[in-house]
Amino acid sequence: MKKILKAAFILSAAAGLFSCTMDLRQPGAIDADDALTSIQDAQNLRRGLYANFRGAVAGGFVSNSEVQSDLFQPTSGYGNNYGYFFRWDFNVSEGGVEGVWGSCYGVIANANFFIENILEVLENPSESFSADDLELLKIYLGEAYFFRAYYHYELAIRFCPAYDASTAGNPDTGIPYVTVFNPTADKSTYPNRGTLAATYEHINADLDLAEEYITTPGEVGCIWLTADAVSAFRSRVYLNMKDYDNVIKYAKPLVDGGKYALVTTAANFKSMWASDSGQECIMMCDASNKSNELPSSYDIMYISYNVAVKQYQPGFIPSSGTIATCSALEGDFRFDQFFAQRTANEPTGSAQVYLFEKFPGNPALFPSGMSLPRSNYLHKPKPFRIAEVYLNLAEAYAMGGSEGDAVNYLLTLRSARVPGYSYSGTDVMTEIKNERVRELIGEGFRLWDLKRWGDPVVRTSPQNSLIMYDHSSMTETFAASNPRFTWPIPKAEMDTNPNIGAQNPGY
Repeated sequence: MKKILKAAFILSAAAGLFSCTMDLRQPGAIDADDALTSIQDAQNLRRGLYANFRGAVAGGFVSNSEVQSDLFQPTSGYGNNYGYFFRWDFNVSEGGVEGVWGSCYGVIANANFFIENILEVLENPSESFSADDLELLKIYLGEAYFFRAYYHYELAIRFCPAYDASTAGNPDTGIPYVTVFNPTADKSTYPNRGTLAATYEHINADLDLAEEYITTPGEVGCIWLTADAVSAFRSRVYLNMKDYDNVIKYAKPLVDGGKYALVTTAANFKSMWASDSGQECIMMCDASNKSNELPSSYDIMYISYNVAVKQYQPGFIPSSGTIATCSALEGDFRFDQFFAQRTANEPTGSAQVYLFEKFPGNPALFPSGMSLPRSNYLHKPKPFRIAEVYLNLAEAYAMGGSEGDAVNYLLTLRSARVPGYSYSGTDVMTEIKNERVRELIGEGFRLWDLKRWGDPVVRTSPQNSLIMYDHSSMTETFAASNPRFTWPIPKAEMDTNPNIGAQNPGY
């Protein structure tokens, strides 16, 4: 079959491509052979990848796992939104699972198409591309390799078991790693899962190429991928692999270099989140209030202010344990920025509780005519922040046996957030785990942190039972051995791909 391409791009990340090699033909499709004939074509394809990425670092990619963790609980008015994940009873046909799988492979197809076409141009340049254009194409090539690695990693942390070097070589523990754009109906060519070790080998091989071609120097709040963004992501990948030497290799220069200074005042910290100042951001996605440039929201009904009745009607609020952890350090300005006492009004009653307000909405992204206290809760997503890199580095040192170095980096971060703080902890890994909650809450890290550590999800009591939904799983503990720490391969993929191999245990 002839390769074809949708005019805007192959697939939107939200389109939902359930089989990773499904035959594609969209209305308005054009021949792929003519898709890259100028640098303008390349820039259009590049913008498509960045638009996909902007949606994948917030929205459902973040919300499902945050709800599945121990941080938030549903109110009586939550309407069963994300209920499957909160109850841990999602299955092979649950839409959130299928959506993430399909979206990731849709963008991987986009990246593969772009890679193949750029390589063709670089190997056989035409007169329509200048020498400067060819240099730009090399950067775009590196970005495409990065995105291919990124989406495979997002699949791996969800659909594969926690990385363990002793079991990573077992069959059917990885995910299909797709490196060619080959839409076809020939099911015999569809890829298998392979091993988790092979999956990460492919991820790191792509990141090696990204590192080679992305020569753009890092700068604070950059909207494009830079060499520093690649290093930040590599520290995340290696931390998940428990390869602590490589975490240090990539994280330490970023932290010690001083380019991405930690903010040390409540006002600057607030502007980083409330108005997207870009401070501390190794990368912050571009966005505006134009309909085709809007970011996805991090919000999942955390605030839900009803302007008509002047009431807060949240669907999820932090648990009592989350509030206890985040308020434990006196003077921590993160707590004042992320949480506010409000009266929540729900079908079962009203109560004053702490709401999660880390993502109040940037007024610059509100549509024309919208004003506070109304909000669309949109922000410019911040996929790579120096605070995460500090925590990655501290964990690598702690797990690698260098407790003194771990304490030093943890203390540097914490002192920036808690004026006048002096360290008095006894178990540095416990301190790091709590600090990741305080710093990264709501950004999609918590469930995968617990999975990496082999820790259970332990849900504490609600802030106020009067306004909460009466779920049996409200205060349940989910053991680290629970199979739903690993999501199921979607039924559509299992049905379509005869080579996919075994379903994940427990489904």
